[in-house]
Amino acid sequence: MNSSYQYAGLLRAKETGFSVATCADQIHRLAYVEERLMFLQAVHVVTTPQRDLKGLLSRLQHEDSLHSDQLKTRLTELRVATSKVYKVPDERLKVVFDEAMYSAGSVELLAALLKVFKPTLLNAYRTYVNETNGLADYASVRIMRNIIAEEEDGLQLLEAAYQDVIDTPEKAKQAQDWAGTLRAMLAAAGGIAGEIVTEARTIQPRRSHAPFKVARRPERDDTFPRVWDFIHVENKRVPERFVQMIGTRLGEITIAEALAIVLWEVKDQPWHFYVDISRHMWDEMRHSLFGEAAAEYVLGDRSLMPVRDFEIDYLFKMTPLELYALLGIGVEAALMKYPPGKREEYEFCRDLARHPLMTTLQDFDWADEVEHVTIARRQLREWFQGSNDELIALAEKGMQFRAEVRQLHSPSAMPDLSDKIRA
Repeated sequence: MNSSYQYAGLLRAKETGFSVATCADQIHRLAYVEERLMFLQAVHVVTTPQRDLKGLLSRLQHEDSLHSDQLKTRLTELRVATSKVYKVPDERLKVVFDEAMYSAGSVELLAALLKVFKPTLLNAYRTYVNETNGLADYASVRIMRNIIAEEEDGLQLLEAAYQDVIDTPEKAKQAQDWAGTLRAMLAAAGGIAGEIVTEARTIQPRRSHAPFKVARRPERDDTFPRVWDFIHVENKRVPERFVQMIGTRLGEITIAEALAIVLWEVKDQPWHFYVDISRHMWDEMRHSLFGEAAAEYVLGDRSLMPVRDFEIDYLFKMTPLELYALLGIGVEAALMKYPPGKREEYEFCRDLARHPLMTTLQDFDWADEVEHVTIARRQLREWFQGSNDELIALAEKGMQFRAEVRQLHSPSAMPDLSDKIRA
């Protein structure tokens, strides 16, 4: 008899494994670590100049928010009161991640992620799966096996980024020193899963003596040339309009960066608020990557496409509430109208430009934006204390500010790239 599928193929079915209380304690810490990694990566998207690293951090922060969300849900199934699920499991861990928020530049951020938190977290998941009773604790193991796959993928990508960014002995020394500091603090906090037995003492911060503030101006490298804005092109001028649409998608990086303000500065919201904003942030970065992929495919060289900057000068001057009302109720809700709106953009790529790749990208861009409006309406109902009319007025005020800023400088004509377009 082949017994490989006995116990439904689940491992350690006859081993004692962890108790429910032990599982809950470890998962609580893991969920908190994933939550803090979401914030750590999201806020540093703003100050990370390297374009490709911005994209990676945006993806990883969202995946970590989903990991945390799944683990928090699992905690409620392990007899943990909902009120406890969302609390800090160990104040020492909080100090460690408060300190990590002050990572200086891409060098220290990558050192924190690649040399301290991510590999230690992955090891904690692997250890948990290998020690718990896979039959009794099936729900946890299933969640963690999926998380492990994503964390392994993320680690490989971070390793590649580390090799690109840490390219001098001086940077290597800076990375090593910061990793050593955080590693020692994490050990003093008992490790990721509480696996290190330590004295119950407080950890003294070195940099995090005040609450961390997200930067109010993003940093950019020279991957793309930059312009203030584009002169609008009508649909009948198909090649020019097509190129402009690619450039517009590319510019959505600014929306992603601005949403880091909402994610970090808005406190004391229900947990699902942060999961939603994290997803919205990643979606906007994906849309920028849509533009990048299209530029690279259509034009053969992504650096031929300029990215517009005017949105930096109004989004980063708004409060989180003003910013989110503008995006969700003002800009994105307006894009649901037809015509013009997202549907028209999709139909333009399908019927006039007849470009299969951009048709696919615009199709998903449209679907994402519909979801963003739904999310914004749901979250703002809980967040905004005034009436619906007052909320609409707030969004309209933001739209007026946007229009005023847009007029500060003259827009630029799109470069003539029609001879480079390929189907």
